[in-house]
Amino acid sequence: MRTFVLRDPDHAKQMLAYIKANAGPAAASGRPLVAEIGEYDSKGTNEQLRFLWGAVLTDIAEQVSIDGKRFSKEVWYTHYLDLFAPKQEGPNGLVPIGVSQMKKRERAEFTTKIQAHATQEYGVEFAAI
Repeated sequence: MRTFVLRDPDHAKQMLAYIKANAGPAAASGRPLVAEIGEYDSKGTNEQLRFLWGAVLTDIAEQVSIDGKRFSKEVWYTHYLDLFAPKQEGPNGLVPIGVSQMKKRERAEFTTKIQAHATQEYGVEFAAI
């Protein structure tokens, strides 16, 4: 699948040339092209992942006890996916997307919501902030 990031008019011309050259043959073979246009948002970064798992979820797992029970980073991650992750259609309704599927902005918002919730609801103090 080709991806075109339209940073200038020449990129748009390249995209149109690609579509003109390939749309007909692709449709004729029963595999039509799909074009989706939207604002560009880069994929999330490894630094964001390290911060989420190494700082945020670790601090929550180490500081929060509910009814005398502590939970792993993985359990907290799943909990917060259900609460704050963007959703997509699944077999039985909407399901959260994982951080590996989130764009950079979505990861940042997801992490910020986790931090705010953990601070307000559980009194977590984040060392890395």
